[in-house]
Amino acid sequence: MSFSTSELIKQHALQLFAQKGYYGTSLNDVASLVGIKKPSLYAHFKNKDDLYMTILQELMETFMDRVAIDSLEIQSSSTKPLLKRLLINMIDFWKDETLGLLYKRTLLFPEEKFRSSIHEHFLQTETYTTDILSKIFSKGLDKGEIPPQPLEPLIDAYYCLIDGLFVQRFFYSSSDFDKKAEHAFEHYWKATEIGGK
Repeated sequence: MSFSTSELIKQHALQLFAQKGYYGTSLNDVASLVGIKKPSLYAHFKNKDDLYMTILQELMETFMDRVAIDSLEIQSSSTKPLLKRLLINMIDFWKDETLGLLYKRTLLFPEEKFRSSIHEHFLQTETYTTDILSKIFSKGLDKGEIPPQPLEPLIDAYYCLIDGLFVQRFFYSSSDFDKKAEHAFEHYWKATEIGGK
C-alpha cells in the first residue's frame, strides 16, 4: 500500500511527537524521515503547530474509533461484558507503542501552548465515552442487571477506574498490568452489583 506524502508526514511526525514531544521534534527531522526537504512540508501543513494539532485531532478520533461499541452490541449484550469490553478497548489503545505513548504524553504532560486545545479534545472524547457508558448503564438498570441507583456515580466511578489504570499502565509489565486491571474491574463490578452501598 502506498501512502500520500501528507500521510507519510503525519506517520513520521506522530512517531517523533510520541517519542520526543512537541519541542523535541523538528520539522527537519520529520522531512528527513519522509525523504523530502523541509520546505516541501509547507505544501501540506502551514507550520509545526498545524502539523501537531492535526495529529492530535486524529489521535483523539482514533481513540474514539478504537473504544467504540455500537448500539446493536449494547442491546444484545449484558452490562458486565460491555463494561469490560469498553475497558479492554481502552487498554488495547494505551498499549499501542506509538498512539498510547502520544496519548499519555498529551494528557499527562500537555504542552502549555496547546493546553486549551488539548483540554477541548479531551472533553470531546469524554462526551463520546460518557454516551456509551450512559447507554450501557441505562440498559442494565432497565433490565435489572444492576440494582436501581443513580447513573452519575456509576459513570464517575468507572472513570476513576479507567484513570487509575491509565496511570498504572506505564509502570508495570503487560502481564502484571493485565492482572491489576482484572482485579480492579472485578471489584468495581461487585460495588456496582450492590448499588455502591
